[in-house]
Amino acid sequence: MCTVSWLHTDDGYHLMCNRDERRTRKQALAPRARELKGTRVIAPEDGECGGSWIAVNEFGLALCLLNRYGDSPDDPDRAYTSRGLLITELMDSPSIVIARGRIKLMELDDFRPFTVLVLEPGSPALLAHWTGCEFFMENNGESEMPLIASSFDKRGVTAFRKELFERLAVRAGRVDEGVLQAFHTSHAPVPSAYSPCMHRTDAWTVSFSWIKVARDRVEFLYCPEAPCSGAMMESVQVARAQTFV
Repeated sequence: MCTVSWLHTDDGYHLMCNRDERRTRKQALAPRARELKGTRVIAPEDGECGGSWIAVNEFGLALCLLNRYGDSPDDPDRAYTSRGLLITELMDSPSIVIARGRIKLMELDDFRPFTVLVLEPGSPALLAHWTGCEFFMENNGESEMPLIASSFDKRGVTAFRKELFERLAVRAGRVDEGVLQAFHTSHAPVPSAYSPCMHRTDAWTVSFSWIKVARDRVEFLYCPEAPCSGAMMESVQVARAQTFV
């Protein structure tokens, strides 16, 4: 479960993500920089299944995974592959063009439904959707921002958070990183299953990620708790490399 927003800038973008999980799930490992197939990448690691839900590489390409709920029921006789491994498989892609082509070639039948957001500087967001039965892409997913995934009252939570985002943007007179940050930390009107910083008896927002891509660097800021916690954010940076593809 996630809430995801982004903002393009002159030389890069901001990408923010609240990760919501059940309280019994193991804590994730904090983001670290490592080399994958010759490419420097930064990503946290899921504590139970490995893989990740969000990553960025030295070329400024970011991927973010959201679960899709209500598309198709689970097959109790099938051993599904963790969706987080999709991000691991794709996060060395140097561009949206390459990532798009690689996703198209993937065998998706063993994955539960998902949406993968792909971002790079200077290009519209790519959204890749798998419903469990059908795969399709949106080559310009900008109008879908913010993205919302919730297993609880899917339509109600989505409508509430999108309306809140619009109110914050109207109040500010623009959409900037301040609006995005206010949205992700919001409890309006109270901490609940509907607020972007989510609090339920069985689940809550367990971390906040903020990816900043600029002309010469890529930075991953990470709070290992809910953004309302006041916990110190960790920072991992790599130099931004030039893309030739």
